[in-house]
Parts: sequence; structure tokens; C-alpha cells
Amino acid sequence: MRRQIYAVVVLMGLPLWASQASAEDAVLEWNQLAVAATVTAAQSSIPQARTMAIVQVSVHDAVNAITCQYKTYLAITCGDWGSPEGAAIGAAHRALARLFPTQAAALSAARAASLTAHGVAASDPGVALGEAIADMVLAIRSNDGSAQAQFPYMAPNAGEPGVWVAVGPAPPGTPGWKDVTPWVIDLSHFQADGPPPLYSKRWARDYNEVKELGSLTSATRTDEQTQIARFWLASSTVIWNTVARQLIQARDMDSSAAARALALMYLAAADAGIACWNAKYTFNFWRPITAIQNGETDGNPRTDADPAWAPLAATPQHPEYLSGHSTISSAMATALKAVFGDEPGVSIVATSPTNAGFERHWDRLSEGVEEVIEARIYSGFHFRTSDEEGAALGRKIGRAVALRTLRPRHVPRD
Repeated sequence: MRRQIYAVVVLMGLPLWASQASAEDAVLEWNQLAVAATVTAAQSSIPQARTMAIVQVSVHDAVNAITCQYKTYLAITCGDWGSPEGAAIGAAHRALARLFPTQAAALSAARAASLTAHGVAASDPGVALGEAIADMVLAIRSNDGSAQAQFPYMAPNAGEPGVWVAVGPAPPGTPGWKDVTPWVIDLSHFQADGPPPLYSKRWARDYNEVKELGSLTSATRTDEQTQIARFWLASSTVIWNTVARQLIQARDMDSSAAARALALMYLAAADAGIACWNAKYTFNFWRPITAIQNGETDGNPRTDADPAWAPLAATPQHPEYLSGHSTISSAMATALKAVFGDEPGVSIVATSPTNAGFERHWDRLSEGVEEVIEARIYSGFHFRTSDEEGAALGRKIGRAVALRTLRPRHVPRD
């Protein structure tokens, strides 16, 4: 049966570097299948975080409606509704099948294999409970504004110094995501300050740093820094999901606690993405490639233009401030810190499909956040202010999510 689940995972397009999912725990098994589904659908990082939040909140609420260990996101009275394994399978499958109808056949095969592997009958009441909870979560998020987030966009005053312009023919990335409804936070309390003025010393510092370290032809960036930049070209979900799974397995968490850790991480990621996109399309700040090629227009005597400058990797098609990866990675790491602490007591090994074979080893979760700040400079994507302020905002969001939702129940069930 393990071979059947493995075959379904590969069929769904999960990269081989992450396809060794254990069949022993339904929560982790379907977490891996969910990541596979987003990869197969070629989702970008922001909608990917939304998908994972829907799946993991559904699984968390379904499992904890039965085990009663943690308060649910939805208003659900816990009780003996069936098996937790069946609830996790039912919730995850229903959410993914409705989000990705073109993957229905692979998901149905995964459901059948999973139920058999866990000795759960399709008629188990937990399965129906999980399906009903997933339907409720999907219904709540059906009007969150994400479906209307992609539309033609040009920043006001585009072409003026400091204002973002698209690089290449691809449409701007989901400009309406700034208006998507958050899951937990009040967005008005999580606003960014904005990029530094073009006349400032800080702007010149940021400009000259990325001009030197982020250039395609940089003579200063080391080979290791180049490898780090390429490592972090993968999405936050793809990188941090492997970290979360390691920590859950190292702690030998039960299904209730594992489901909570994953749900908290993705609630933080989803809300951080919304807050970040709010800053991006509010400030509409130019990318390094535009700023450096047009450096003579910023009015700062400390910056020199280089019309031929190009970044190490292709620039993403959305405004620079804030850094999405720094913001979301920081939120995810902070949510995990709320569960495991910054030093979880095990060596963290992070992998990435965009730089296979180049592993990152951390003792602290915050080391990963520190690294992504540098990585986005090495790649030529972001200025330091954007990375650091993004990480700071992500920390605030991760803390808020962990404090406000999915808390332990104070009175255990008899």
C-alpha cells in the first residue's frame, strides 16, 4: 500500500526530492499530496499559500473536531464524530478535489489508497465530517476576492523615478491580491512604512549593494552566495513545508498537533502574502533592474547608472517593496517558532528543487529568515530595506496568528 501511495504522489507531479511521504500519518501524507497538487497546477507562491491554508485549516478542524485538543478555526463543537484519520483524509481530499478539478482522477486514487492504508472504511463518519468541514472552509473563502485578483495593471505615474514598471510582456502578478480578505489579521494593523526616499543615504546604500552583489556578472558575489540565491528561487511553501515536516516528525507529534502546526504556518503565510501585496501595489516601488538601468534619474549623487545591468535571475513581475519571500518566509518561520521554539533541538535540513543537491543546515529557524533576506539581494530582486522590513512585518503577522487562533483547549475532553 505504501507503493500505491508513492505512485499516486509521483503521478500528481511531486518532485522526486520530496516524494518519500510516510503512509503512517494521514495528516503528513495529505500535506505532501497538497503540495504536489499545487506544483502540478503550477501555482505561484501567493495562490499556493492560499491553497495550502484552505487544505491545512480543513484538516486541522476536522481532526480536532474529534480529538478536541485544539480550538478550531470554524465554530465546531467537538465530539465522537468518527476516526481522526478518516477526517483528515476526507477534508484534504475534498478541498483539493474542488480546488483542482482537473486532478480529480489522481486525487480519487490517492483517497482510495490512503483509506486502505489507514484501515479506514469509506463509510467512516470521520470522512463525511472532513468533507463537510472542507466545504465550509471553501465556502468562506469563495468570496475572499482572490478570483478577481488578476487584471491588467499599470502603476500610477509609471516611468517616473522610483515607480514600478513591468519588466517584459507578462501581466503584473495578481495586483488585486492586496484586497483579498485576510484569514486572521486586521490588515489595517499590519501596514508597511514604505521604501526609503530616493535622495537618502539609505537608498544609495541599498542601490549600490544590490548593484554589486545581485548583478548577473557580479565579480563580488561568491559561489556559495550564488547557490543560496538559486536555492531561494523556490516558493516559500516548497522550502518551509519540508522544514515543518522535519520538526513534526522529530517531535513525534500526534495528528492533532501536527495538523495545528501546519495550519498555523499556512494561515501566517496566507495573511503575510495579502499584507505584502498590499504594500507592493500601494507603494509601487521600482525593481533593481529598472532603478539601476536608470540610476541617473533618481537625483541621488551617490548612485551611478548602468544601462546594461541585469540581475542574476529573471525579475518577478510585480513591484519591489515589500519582498514577498522575506515577508512570507518570516511569517511561516515565526508560526513554527510559536510551536517548536526558535531552536527546536534538531539540525534543520532545508532542500529546494531550484538548486537540487545544495542543502541548507540551520540550528535556528531564524537562520532561514536571515538567509532569505540575503538571498533576494544576491538574486538581484530586492533592496535590503524591502527584505528587512518584509521580514519584520512577517514576524508580526506570524505572532498574531499564533496568538489569536487554534489555541489549546483548556478543558480536555473526558
